[in-house]
Amino acid sequence: MFSGYLSVAHACASCGMEFEPLRSDDAPPYFTLFIVGHIMISIYVAAWRYLDVPLWAQATFWCGLTLVLSLVLLPFIKGGVMAVIFSTKAKG
Repeated sequence: MFSGYLSVAHACASCGMEFEPLRSDDAPPYFTLFIVGHIMISIYVAAWRYLDVPLWAQATFWCGLTLVLSLVLLPFIKGGVMAVIFSTKAKG
């Protein structure tokens, strides 16, 4: 489905289905932000009383973990959004 990290291929290599009508636009970043935000806040609130490290180290750790989690989840969420778009348009 993808020809790069987030760039969508023109068509499927095996069946020839075109992916151009399946435009996900801004939905995947919003869903990724929503999911990652809830995960990170939950982990931080659960661990905050056990953290005894300087604030700069905490900021580095939490920002790095947020970035990695966002970059890992974004292609999967984009594929899921495109699948939902395909399944809803296929029935109509």
